[in-house]
Amino acid sequence: MDILLSFQGLLPFFFIIGVSPLLVGLINKQKALLTGRIGAPVWQPYYELLRLSRKETIYATTASFVSRLAPVVSFSAILISSLMLPIGYVRPLLSFNGDIIVFAYLLGLARFFQILGAMDIGSSFEGMGAAREATFAVFAEPIYFFTLGSLAFITGYTSIYDIYHSIHLDNPTSIVFIIVSSISAFFLMVTECSRMPVDDPTTHLELTMIHEVMILDNSGIDLFLYQYSSYIKLMVYAVYEASFFNPFSMQNHWIGFSVFLIVLVLLSSVVAWVETMIARFKMKVIPQYLLFATAIGILNLLIYTFVRH
Repeated sequence: MDILLSFQGLLPFFFIIGVSPLLVGLINKQKALLTGRIGAPVWQPYYELLRLSRKETIYATTASFVSRLAPVVSFSAILISSLMLPIGYVRPLLSFNGDIIVFAYLLGLARFFQILGAMDIGSSFEGMGAAREATFAVFAEPIYFFTLGSLAFITGYTSIYDIYHSIHLDNPTSIVFIIVSSISAFFLMVTECSRMPVDDPTTHLELTMIHEVMILDNSGIDLFLYQYSSYIKLMVYAVYEASFFNPFSMQNHWIGFSVFLIVLVLLSSVVAWVETMIARFKMKVIPQYLLFATAIGILNLLIYTFVRH
């Protein structure tokens, strides 16, 4: 029985790591169609990962052991964080009181080692990207804590699984919280995953890049780990946002899972539309953009205060 429960707890993890490249491929396909192109197939990210896994890994002469360690730690931290997200009524393998804090700092650990790996090379371009990543992270973290943290305060739970499954769509107040949280969570997702309008994942101009410039000197299996990490991270935040709608509150679990998949597809369409229609913000504007998202997260607490009283 314990073995069965452990396997069920791994099902959300397998879904996230297996489908994450497909989500990126779906976004890229929709972006191509919106610009009048056919575009690459949705399976292209899988081909890219397979190609990178076969490449030789080359290190700069200035690189130390940090450059070898950083991709592994970053990838491992994101994998562990994906073990904490529920999909459906199956409790994830890692679920405990206060896991919302551990989840945030696992993603922070992954970011820290990616920054460390970029600075270890000694390249001025990668150092510039690392500085931008560290700066924007200061503004991005409060979005997470004011969004999911406000729901933790409202529901009385500190576990991600319990918070999501305490949301019911038949409660008008919950719907308001869902709308507000999903908006700020979307801002967080595009920031943390280096998407438009904060960063352009397709550009190769060092002066305008954030994420891509930090991995310019990586190749082979190290680049594979960084790329796969970015795919999983995007999927983690997509599940994080889609779960606000708690489609599994329905009686039929298969219908709930179908609704969950539809929400993911709709979310990919929104990301594709934003990246097609909106230009990348100037660097000096991004902190204001993130502070606005933080304010939206704080709005949940204000709504709860007025509703309660």
